[in-house]
Amino acid sequence: MNQLRNKATSGFTLIEVMIAIGIMTVGSLGILAMHQSVSHANRTALEMNTALAITERWIERLERDSLSWTERGLNSASLTGTQYLEALAGEVNPTDWFRPNLNTTVFADGESYGFDHFGDDVDPGDPAKYCTNLRMRWLRQGNSARVDIRTFWFREGHMVGTPTHAKWVDGAAFRGADCDAATADGWGLADADDPPPNIDVVFASTVVTWLVREGT
Repeated sequence: MNQLRNKATSGFTLIEVMIAIGIMTVGSLGILAMHQSVSHANRTALEMNTALAITERWIERLERDSLSWTERGLNSASLTGTQYLEALAGEVNPTDWFRPNLNTTVFADGESYGFDHFGDDVDPGDPAKYCTNLRMRWLRQGNSARVDIRTFWFREGHMVGTPTHAKWVDGAAFRGADCDAATADGWGLADADDPPPNIDVVFASTVVTWLVREGT
């Protein structure tokens, strides 16, 4: 009878419970850390994919713009019908990085140099998550040109706590810069060896030529 009573009233000791709780806590912390790492990697991949999609969209815009380039030459008249390629008009040397020239007519069609978190164009002057700059140079003067596209964005939540990096970019400063190329260069995007730690950038290039028409 006593043996049966002892089995019925037996249980875990306090030490055993504490050990079990400790093991569960360590395991939970590991799972939480893994979850945070996966979430960060997913966010980074999403931002990269969005930036690539924006860059490809700008390549399409530039190639479409080249359809309006119907005359050879360096003078402004040969590029009058273009919206973005006109930056090469009268220029012999390569351009610096610049923000694409937009007007209300173009934006009415949904085109901008700034984009939101989803990769949709935003009204010029509004805060942007992603920004696009262009740089152009002649391959054959007056006949064909290379256009470089640079899409850069602010990495939200890249670092916890007070930033100490000399090139750290303030989020409010980024969103208030209206995708200005000079400000972007001031952030050191051109320095591949020491870029800002919380700004990412992707590059692409395309070649455009004047549209050959019969009789020209």
